[in-house]
Parts: sequence; structure tokens; C-alpha cells
Amino acid sequence: MNRIDDQLNRLFRAAIHPDAGAATPPFGMEARVLAAWREAAQAPAGFWDMRLLVRGLIVAAALMVLSLWPAVQSQSGNPAADYQELADATVQVDSAP
Repeated sequence: MNRIDDQLNRLFRAAIHPDAGAATPPFGMEARVLAAWREAAQAPAGFWDMRLLVRGLIVAAALMVLSLWPAVQSQSGNPAADYQELADATVQVDSAP
């Protein structure tokens, strides 16, 4: 029998008798575990905090809008923009010499 089968058999035998070998935790352990869990949940996440990532996303979106604004304005003010788009769409670009 291989090692995994042996471990599974021991696990199944232990599952049949769940009270065998189970010790009761000391008094107050539940309160200490919950207090430690709550303290860990409130601890700062370090440099890559979610608030920092959200602010970075907002700044990136604002920069994208600001960089695209001149392109949008130049398209709306150019009367030949439709013809330029048609010419750009029909011209074949070949990289071969």
C-alpha cells in the first residue's frame, strides 16, 4: 500500500470515531482567537492598499481622458475628417520593399 492510501485509511478511521483524541480547548481561547482575527483584519495591507489602487485607477483614467481630448477635438473640427478616414481605411500598407 502506498503512502497516500495509508494516510487516507487513517483519515477515514479517524472520521468514524470523531471524539477519540479530541481535547477541549482551554477557557477563553475562542475569545483570544476572535480578537486576533479581528486585529489582523484591521491591520494595514502594506503599500499595495486597495485605496491606493483605486486612486491610481482614477488618476490613470483622468490622464487617458486628457490625452485623448485633443484627438477628439481635432476630428470634430476637421471638415475633411470623413475623407481622411476613408483614405486611411482603403490604403494597403505593405512592409515588403
